[in-house]
Amino acid sequence: MEVMEEGNLLDRVSILLQRDGDYYEQHQSVLQEAICSGIAGGALDFPHHASFAAVKLVTWWEQQYISIFGAPSGLIHGMDSSNGEIGNAGSPTEFVTTVCTCCSQLMVHLHNLSQEALDHADLQVLTSTLGAAALVANALWIYNHHKERLPPGMSFNNSLKEYQSMREALAERVLDLHCRLTSLYVLQDADCLDWENKHPFFESERGSFVVQMWWLYMEGTRQDLWTTLPPKTAQRVFAGMLNESLTIFTARYSQAVTSIARLPLIANDICNILRCIAHLLPALCSCAKELTGEKTISQVVAHIHHKCHLLLTCLLFRGAPLSTLHKIFFRGLDKVECFKPVPQGDFSPWFAFVTDDIDYGTKSVFDLTPSSAILLELNILKLQPNHSWCLLLKLLMMRDCWVAFRLMKYVFDNPCYVGKDNDESKCTAFMCNGDCYLPTSSVEQAIVNVVISVGSEKDVKGTLIHILERRGIAWADCLGKMQVWNQKRPGWLSALVIPIMDFMDPVIKIINQAIKDDATPAQLTELSIALLCQCCDCLPAGTYQAARLLQDILPATCQPIAGSVLIQLMVSALYARTIETPLAEALCNLDEDILAPTKIDEVPRPSYNLESSQQICELQVSQLLLTRSGRMSLKVLYEFILKDYWILKTLEQPIPHVNSATLLFTMFHIGEHPFDEVLQGTWKPDWDELLNIPLGVDPRMAWEQISSRLPRPDRDDMSRHDITVVDTLTNIFESV
Repeated sequence: MEVMEEGNLLDRVSILLQRDGDYYEQHQSVLQEAICSGIAGGALDFPHHASFAAVKLVTWWEQQYISIFGAPSGLIHGMDSSNGEIGNAGSPTEFVTTVCTCCSQLMVHLHNLSQEALDHADLQVLTSTLGAAALVANALWIYNHHKERLPPGMSFNNSLKEYQSMREALAERVLDLHCRLTSLYVLQDADCLDWENKHPFFESERGSFVVQMWWLYMEGTRQDLWTTLPPKTAQRVFAGMLNESLTIFTARYSQAVTSIARLPLIANDICNILRCIAHLLPALCSCAKELTGEKTISQVVAHIHHKCHLLLTCLLFRGAPLSTLHKIFFRGLDKVECFKPVPQGDFSPWFAFVTDDIDYGTKSVFDLTPSSAILLELNILKLQPNHSWCLLLKLLMMRDCWVAFRLMKYVFDNPCYVGKDNDESKCTAFMCNGDCYLPTSSVEQAIVNVVISVGSEKDVKGTLIHILERRGIAWADCLGKMQVWNQKRPGWLSALVIPIMDFMDPVIKIINQAIKDDATPAQLTELSIALLCQCCDCLPAGTYQAARLLQDILPATCQPIAGSVLIQLMVSALYARTIETPLAEALCNLDEDILAPTKIDEVPRPSYNLESSQQICELQVSQLLLTRSGRMSLKVLYEFILKDYWILKTLEQPIPHVNSATLLFTMFHIGEHPFDEVLQGTWKPDWDELLNIPLGVDPRMAWEQISSRLPRPDRDDMSRHDITVVDTLTNIFESV
C-alpha cells in the first residue's frame, strides 16, 4: 500500500488510516509488517507482527523525534539524525501534541477494526490490531521514559494507559474466542459423552475423539500464538485456554455416571489428558519447581495443578480395580494413606504419575537425578514463547555444571559451529538491531566464555581446568610467548582473549592518537605496557581467576610472556586490536624486563546454586548480556542446545521421530507416546502405590467417585466377587 511520505504529519496519518480502512473493506484483512525476532518480547513484550499503519506511524514519529531533539529515542535501531525530517521540525510541545492526536485517531481506527474482527471471529485481524496496540504502547513508553527531553508538565501518560488497556482488552477477546471455539466445538461429541451406553466405545480399541482433537487444537494453537502475539501475551492467552479446558474436563469426568462397559473409557481419557497437560504445561512455567507444583508463581498454573490433581483422584477411584480398592479400604479408612494431606511444597503426584523417569512420592526436584532434573528444565526452555536466557544459564550451570562440563568435553573433541555467514540470513524486518543474526560461531568458545564469566573457582576447576589437565601438555602450546601473533586460536583461548579485546577500547584510542603524533615503536610499546598495567584490575569478569588457574597447571615446557598467563592474554588481545599498526611487530618481540609484575587483589568469586535461586540466576545472566561476547555466547548455546540432538543423547533420551513435527504424527502421539496406552495395555498404572501416597482426598469425595462407577440394581453383568466387593465398600463408606 503506497502512502504519502511528505507534508504535515497529521495529514499523512489521516490519509494512512483512511487507506488502511479501505484496504480492509476490499480484502477483509489487515496489512501486517514483521518485527525483528531479536526485538520481539523483552521487558516491554514487543509483538512479532503489527499492522502496516502502526509501523508507519511509529516510523514517522521517530523521524520527527530525531528532527526535534537531535538524537534518536532508541526505539528504532539505526535511525539517526540523517533519517529525520527536513525543514521546520517544530518544538517539543508540538511533538507531544501531535503524537497524542495521532494516538487518538489510531485508537478509533483500531477500535473499528477490532469490532469487525470480533463480529466475524477473524483472528488474523484481531492479532494484527493487538500487535499494533502493543507496538504503539511500547513506543509511547520509550518516549515517556525520556522525561528530561519533554516540556515540563507534558507527557504521554494518558495515551499510554489507553493503549496498554487496549492491548489487555484485545488479549482477553482473543482468549474468549479460543475458549468459545474449544468449549462449543472441540470438546463436544455425542458418541464420546454417552457414558451410560451399555456398549463399549469403539469396541474399547481407542479413547474419546474429543481428547485427541483437543490435544491437536491446543498444540496447534500454541504454535500459532507463539508466532502471532507478543510472547508474554501469548503465554497468558494459552494459560487461560488450558485452564478453561481443564475446568470442563474436571467437571465432566468427576460427575459422569457410567456403565460398566464405558468405565475403561474414563480411565483411558483421564490418563491421556494428564499426559497432554504434562507436555503443554512447560510452556507456561518459569522453572522446574513450578512445573512440578512445588512452587507456583503463576496463579493460573496453580489452578491447573489443582485440577490435574482432581483428575488424578477421579482416575484412582474410577480406574483402579474393585479388588484393589477393597484391599486398600478393608483395613479401615483411618489407615488409608491417600486420605492424608499432601505435604506443602511437595512434588505434585499427578506429574510424577505421567512422567516416565520420576517415581511416585518424589518430594522435590532436588531428589531427582541430574539427568531427570535437567530434562525438566530443558523441556521448559524448549517450549518458551521467547528466548529465556536465564533458564538457559541455569540449565548449563545446575548440578555442578553437569551440562557445561559434558558439552565442553564434547566440543573439545568434536568442534561444533552454529550460525551462517551470508547476507540471506540477515533480517530485514522492522526495528532490526542485528540481534536476530548469528554469524558462524564456535560452540567451544561460547561455553568456555559463559563458565569463565559467571562460574566460581570450583566451577572453572571442575570444567575447563579438569578437561585441559587430562589432555597431555600440547594444550598449552598456544600460550607460548612466540604465539602472540597467531590469530588461529583454539576456542577455549579465544573465549579468554576476545572479552579482553572488547574492553580495550580506551587503550586503543590512546594508542591511535600516539600513532598520529608519530610516536616511535619503542614509545608505543612503553605506552601500551603502562596502559595495560593501569587497567589490569578492570579486566572482564572471571579473566584473572581463569588465568591464575591456568597458571597453576601450566606445563614446564610452556613459556608465556614474563612467565605470566595473564600478561600473555593481555598482550595477545592488544596485538589483535593493533595488528595493522607499528606496535604489532614490537609486541611480538617484547623486552620482558620492562614488564614489571603488577599485583592485583583478586576478589574471591562466590559459588552460587543457580538451581535454587531464580534471582541470582537473573543477576548472573544480566551481567553476561551487558557484554558483546556474553550475548553472542548465549545465542550460540541456545541455538546449539535447542536444535541439536547432542543434549538428548547425553541425557539418554530418545531422539524425536523423524515425522514428529507433522500434523499426522501429532494427532496420534503425545510427545513420543501414542494415544490410548492404557487401553492398549502398554501403560499399566500401579494402583496400589498410588493409593498408598498422601493425596489429600476427602473420604466423602472418594465414595462419590466410587459409587458413580458401581452398577445400578441390575447386577447381572457382575461376577460374584465384584458383587461382594461392592457390598463391602458400601458398608465401609456408609459411616463417612
